[in-house]
Amino acid sequence: MAEIRRYRPGDEGVLSALLRRTLMEVNASYCPASEMEWLYNRYTPEGVAQIAAEGHTYVMTEDDRVVGTGTVIQTGAQECEIIAAFLLPEAIGRGLGSQLFDLLETEEWSASASRIWLTSSVNALDFYEKRGYVNPCGYRTRGADGLLTMELRK
Repeated sequence: MAEIRRYRPGDEGVLSALLRRTLMEVNASYCPASEMEWLYNRYTPEGVAQIAAEGHTYVMTEDDRVVGTGTVIQTGAQECEIIAAFLLPEAIGRGLGSQLFDLLETEEWSASASRIWLTSSVNALDFYEKRGYVNPCGYRTRGADGLLTMELRK
């Protein structure tokens, strides 16, 4: 079982590399090019540090190696968004995503929210649907912004 801890300054380099690698190896064939470019440019070490400053970022490790990350940010009085939730490609399909989301969905901001939402890549929809997330735009329908939004209401 992996361990999950809060982000610490200095983690941004390894998290940036994880996020960018997973984007390129897992998401590139499923994401529109403009979205990929925006995400890749956002997940620089500086961008990761900024995300961590605005939210609650978690780092998943296994055998002293960072294998995943995810951040919860408040987006309203009773809602929060999960962003930058990724696993290394070789960690996908081993139950680590469920372990990470068990924490992200119950951490302090999520626990007090009546709505948790996120944007998804096509390849992650099955995972989110199994966890009870639904698309408010209709089954697997992109919103006006071109994104696949999923939400969990409590």
